[in-house]
Amino acid sequence: MTLTASFSSPVATLRVVVLGAALLAMQGCGMIYKTTGDVLMGFGRSEMLPHMMSDDDTRIACAAGEAQTPLLLAFERVGSNPDKLAVLMYVTASSCTDELALEQELRYLRSIKQGNVAEAQDARILQKRYAAMSAKRQYEAYRRLMIAFKHPKDGECPKMKAEFDQLVWMIGMVGGVQALLNDGIADGTVGVPRDIAAKVERGAACLNNDQWWGTPRGIRASIWNILPMLAPANAQPWEELQAASESGFRDGVRLGSAMYALAAYSKGDDKHLRKAIRDFAANDKKIHPEYRMMDAMANSIISGISDRMWTEATGRRTPLGGLGTFWDDAATNQPAINIDDLL
Repeated sequence: MTLTASFSSPVATLRVVVLGAALLAMQGCGMIYKTTGDVLMGFGRSEMLPHMMSDDDTRIACAAGEAQTPLLLAFERVGSNPDKLAVLMYVTASSCTDELALEQELRYLRSIKQGNVAEAQDARILQKRYAAMSAKRQYEAYRRLMIAFKHPKDGECPKMKAEFDQLVWMIGMVGGVQALLNDGIADGTVGVPRDIAAKVERGAACLNNDQWWGTPRGIRASIWNILPMLAPANAQPWEELQAASESGFRDGVRLGSAMYALAAYSKGDDKHLRKAIRDFAANDKKIHPEYRMMDAMANSIISGISDRMWTEATGRRTPLGGLGTFWDDAATNQPAINIDDLL
């Protein structure tokens, strides 16, 4: 055996040992990462979600959605399954861009009222950009929902063993409708499939209406109102929406009332719209303590519609404490003017 051969053999062996150790270490890290991810998913489901649902600060939910979604999805790369939590995170993250889009829409309405064409055009462009971002997030929530529940066939309901599964399903359904509406505002730039409305209408029927505050029927009836071709024979959408609203008032989560207002706003039905907003504002005392966030989401929807109406009519949004009132109400019903608002 030559000197070179005798030297290279131990070196080669050492290289193999080092490589093997490195591979084992990498596998070990992967196992640790997956375990960490699984623990995080479990913690998010059992602790973080109930805490978030019991809070009514939508700005915190918005920030949590934007900040935590990348962390949550990173564990997907090491084998964890974040799809169900991702549905919730993407929908809450979309509330950030929904609010930004609303602010630009209000700026557009003020600019139109003032005759400032360039400002109005700029505001509309920004509104569409933010609406596209919302649609993208909401559609991703819906897409993740379908993956999580294994793409149930039309007319079939997924297996939802726990209340958590039902909550995810309901929020994912709402996200699907929101994605479609926001993509419409954004001129279809996201490409959200138009058949989502029909799928959501059928999917909402998989939920227990009484358990979820009348929201499932509210979702379906709002779709029937906007898209009558999806309504069953002899459907009475307004009666269904009123019943959904009353269920929400009774149970302390007013999402059904928000669906009522959205349907009325989409159809340009001022009479029903004002009734929905007034009823919502008059039933704010009994809020479900475990689902305050869901009610706060409904409040954001209602407040946004009210702000649009006020701004279009007066150039300013709903006065503080004035939700449920309108600019043309009798003077006795108008909220008192705060001199600070004039400064």
